[in-house]
Amino acid sequence: MTVNNPRVFIVSIFVSFLMLMVDVVYAQQDEDVVVYSGYFSREQNDGEMAQITGKSHYVKFFADNRFIRLYIPYPFSKKVTSEQIMKVFKVVDEKYKTDAYVKDGFGILEEKIIAHIDSIRRVNDEIMFDCGFSAPCKIVFENDLFKVIKKGIVKDNVTLYYHVKEKE
Repeated sequence: MTVNNPRVFIVSIFVSFLMLMVDVVYAQQDEDVVVYSGYFSREQNDGEMAQITGKSHYVKFFADNRFIRLYIPYPFSKKVTSEQIMKVFKVVDEKYKTDAYVKDGFGILEEKIIAHIDSIRRVNDEIMFDCGFSAPCKIVFENDLFKVIKKGIVKDNVTLYYHVKEKE
């Protein structure tokens, strides 16, 4: 196709760009529904995994490409309610705006926990974050869960996190 009029060419490029942006916004809105509401809990948080690691893990995503991971000591984590976890996420999000590790009770819990504030990056339509020296971890969302995939020498290590809906 040959475009003789530069105005037509500029307008067509602009319209194409707007259509692309609309698709991106709609895709982001679809993702945000589950990703940004409530939080996610690692599988076996009160079971074998928590007993082995000594911690229960909780994750909450935020719209500015940040996420917060809470590491709550086990078996103390069995006493912590969903409402307390949401309050801790809220306090940490309001107080800390850069990547950090913070050990505190945050005025909510009687024991100190670790809040790890971190950033995610979108690389080639994949969501990644730094999780070690060898390679970044990949996050894959599926329905009401997400997987953290960490590259291994023989096989990948996959950890599941299940969505916990915010109580109304």
